Amino acid sequence: MNIRFVQSSDLEQIHALEQINFSPQEQISEEVLATYVQLLPQTCLVMENEGEIAGFILACPSEQSTVMDDLFYLTASSLPQGPHLAIVSLSIAPQYKGQGIGTLLLAALKELAVAGKYQGIGLTCKDHLLNYYEMNQFEDCGPSQSQFGGQVWYDMYWKAL
Repeated sequence: MNIRFVQSSDLEQIHALEQINFSPQEQISEEVLATYVQLLPQTCLVMENEGEIAGFILACPSEQSTVMDDLFYLTASSLPQGPHLAIVSLSIAPQYKGQGIGTLLLAALKELAVAGKYQGIGLTCKDHLLNYYEMNQFEDCGPSQSQFGGQVWYDMYWKAL
């Protein structure tokens, strides 16, 4: 298995994993996924195993340290810039869950953040994932303003050293 930057040819598998792991309300549309894959590959990574995507992490630059809902509706005409990275999706194929792939993808994105001189990485998650992200050195910043998918989300932030 190896981690690499996302490629346009990964879009179909990424879309399938998004559908498997998130409820319909919480899924990022295929069009928006394509925007990340095709226009922001420098901040999007996949873990690949013999041509199969075991997991992916999609992120983009952001002005805010918290993830804002507009990032879930990104278009080519609204590509963000800023001193932070924002994770919009981290997804692992069911057959690879529990093997540390999410942690490895987070670590690789942290390396990208440091190399790119970003101040840190923000994300939103549900309450049952708070401990997982804290274990990966993200700080719980409390309830999020995000309303994506009509869910209650929590802001998390990892500060680059």
